[in-house]
Amino acid sequence: MVYLIIGILILFFYIFAVPSSIKGTVNAVTMVLLIVALIILFGLGIFKIFQLPAEYFVGFGLSVVTVLALRDINRLKPPKKSKKNFDEEK
Repeated sequence: MVYLIIGILILFFYIFAVPSSIKGTVNAVTMVLLIVALIILFGLGIFKIFQLPAEYFVGFGLSVVTVLALRDINRLKPPKKSKKNFDEEK
């Protein structure tokens, strides 16, 4: 909660009190802070995903294999029937 209040105070300072001569520097620092925050959140999200039970990973892997198998089956071409085999079937 303290960090939220400090963040709001910095935001108000940026909006109302920062001189235009250093606004570019403040923009650069803000962008770096946002990128670092996103990287940290991405890392925490990855850790949370790895805490899932193993069944989720097995199910995901089987789903990928299923999609690949169905794609291969869909790409199969029916065997060409030769005229010789066609005459024998009649």
